[in-house]
This record gives sequence, C-alpha cells and structure tokens, in this order.
Amino acid sequence: MKDTFPFQTTAEDGNYTISADLESEVLYPKYYDFFNEHEYEGNGYCWEGHITQILEQLDPVLLDHIEFDPEAGAFFAYADSKASMEKFVNLLSPIFADLTKLATYVAAADRDRIDD
Repeated sequence: MKDTFPFQTTAEDGNYTISADLESEVLYPKYYDFFNEHEYEGNGYCWEGHITQILEQLDPVLLDHIEFDPEAGAFFAYADSKASMEKFVNLLSPIFADLTKLATYVAAADRDRIDD
C-alpha cells in the first residue's frame, strides 16, 4: 500500500481500521493551524464531515463501506474490507497530505454539514 499519511491503517482479525491521532506531535501543529485558518476546530468530527463531502465527490459508493467513529482528538473509521480500507487511504491520503489540495476541498465544503 502507498504512503497513508496522515492516516494509519490496521487490519486485524477481519477488522479494518483507519485512524489519525490528531493530537500527536506530528499531526497537531500541521492540521490544527490549517483548520484554524479556515475557522474550523479540526477535531475528528470535523475530519469526518470533510472526508464525507470529499468522498461524495470522488467515490460516493465507498461511503457505503465505511463507518465513521470520530472523537475530539482522533479520527476513526472502519472499513468493511481490506479493499475498502485501501481505497479510502489511496483517495484521501494524497489530499490530506497536501494542504494546498485539502484547502480546495475545505473551502468548497458545506459548513452546515461539518460537526465541529
């Protein structure tokens, strides 16, 4: 699998988890400042709202295969298969790793659909 930054993936006993520790030393300064500039908190619920809207554009069918379970300090999602997990990170990692790309999506997002 390609680089999954800022996401981490775990496949264990038929469970496929996608996560991002938003309070980690690596992610916090980068994404806190980014989302703050766009007037968002940048918590896990915020990530879910943006990810949902991005996937609605790029691969809406994938949303049927992902269950979100965000927290204030972390993003969690569960895929129904390894293929769905890989598709998720292959679509979203290049966007979230490049703040210029991410800014394009964040600026176009429906703010009313972001639980921040």
